[in-house]
Amino acid sequence: MRWPWSHRSSGQRLLLRRVGDQHAFVLTDGAPGDEPARLLRWGLLAEAKPVTAGDAIALLDPADYQILKVDTPNVPPEELKAAARWQIKEMVDVDVGELTLDVMHVGGDVERAQRQLFVVAARNSAIKALTDGTAAISDNITIVDVWETALRNLLAAQARVDDLAARACAAVLIDERHCLLVVCAGDELFYTRRLEGDPALLARARGEQGEAGVAELPLGFEYQPGGAFDASNAQESPLVVELQRSIDVWERSWPELPLARLYVVTAEHGAEVATLIQRELGQRTVALNALAAFAPDAPPPEGDPALALGACLPLLGAALRTETRKL
Repeated sequence: MRWPWSHRSSGQRLLLRRVGDQHAFVLTDGAPGDEPARLLRWGLLAEAKPVTAGDAIALLDPADYQILKVDTPNVPPEELKAAARWQIKEMVDVDVGELTLDVMHVGGDVERAQRQLFVVAARNSAIKALTDGTAAISDNITIVDVWETALRNLLAAQARVDDLAARACAAVLIDERHCLLVVCAGDELFYTRRLEGDPALLARARGEQGEAGVAELPLGFEYQPGGAFDASNAQESPLVVELQRSIDVWERSWPELPLARLYVVTAEHGAEVATLIQRELGQRTVALNALAAFAPDAPPPEGDPALALGACLPLLGAALRTETRKL
């Protein structure tokens, strides 16, 4: 999403989120651009100690906001948020006065007969709790961001590396509490959905390591509806089922943008999970290394290394944001 921000006063950028009673953080040097930013520090802080940076971005927990999709109202751009507030009144279970909203066009500036908006609705109390809770680390939080746009950033960076920037690609982020899917093309977010997690998926993927792996498929391989996917399989993952449904919805909605690749973003055993998903969906699926978007020679994580990468995955995506406009 594109949330309130200001121009940067320094090349260093701090990303923060609360993880239980700890703080996950990422400190980078250098704005995303032609040269990858450097990771200076990252990991988990058991105690809230100040970390100096030119600007700071705090990441909301997905439970603290919704992303809704509405038809774009016929109003000037500066009135979009006010109009969207009226459109979502019946779609939220709290008074809209208790929400902070931001909007962005589905697919960016892509031309379509009926354009739509993503409306990000976050509770004011959650934003205040986040900024108050991270104030001991940084009192310079100028941006509040969300997971969907953070994951979009990771996906867009990898698609450019893989020469797929102009094509539709998807990424699914999986951790112990969240399972989030996005579809992007041309660096723009077109589709997002929160999926049902599957605690057994990782164990199942690891148990199949001894089987012959799925052969590397040619770059042009596309998802074929109704391929080898068997809905009667007793071991079938609810996550795989929802991915299947989401891909079907995508291809009906955007037939001109067939899905070129699905990336799996997870802290552990991403390659095994990707192999399992590829076998069941028939969709080219590979693991995405979030650290690869940054300059090499990153320092080791601070805090518990077994937990640090999972906690920092969305922050690494938020660190790649390039928006500069003010609202």
